[in-house]
Amino acid sequence: MSQTNVQAMLNWSRFFRERDDEALFAMYATDIELDVTFSLWIEQKTYIGHDGIRRFFRRWLEDLVNYEMEVLDPVAAAGERVVATIKDRAVGRRSRVPTQRTFAGVLTLRDGKIVRIQLLDTRAAALEAVGRAE
Repeated sequence: MSQTNVQAMLNWSRFFRERDDEALFAMYATDIELDVTFSLWIEQKTYIGHDGIRRFFRRWLEDLVNYEMEVLDPVAAAGERVVATIKDRAVGRRSRVPTQRTFAGVLTLRDGKIVRIQLLDTRAAALEAVGRAE
């Protein structure tokens, strides 16, 4: 199962990169939870369901153009979870300043569907969240 979950994270990244919303949302459970409590710039910290995911990404991307996300080094963790480093790049819509950052994500799967996405500042924090040391 662990390799299947790692592949699910890679597929999630590919569908996002390709902007294949149909395939991406087919991966999400209807009650998916997105947890962005690490983020200082966004007031709402949890988003629930497909509509919540859409609302988050509209907010996240409203000030950016050419947004790209890359998943690096996914590893399986206990409880059908996968941890990975995530790099994203974009250009400010108004400023035209390129930005890049590195953070981490934990995907939790159940019955082949993504039920939770947790974004954290670092890979070490993500590994700690799933009970693994770096």
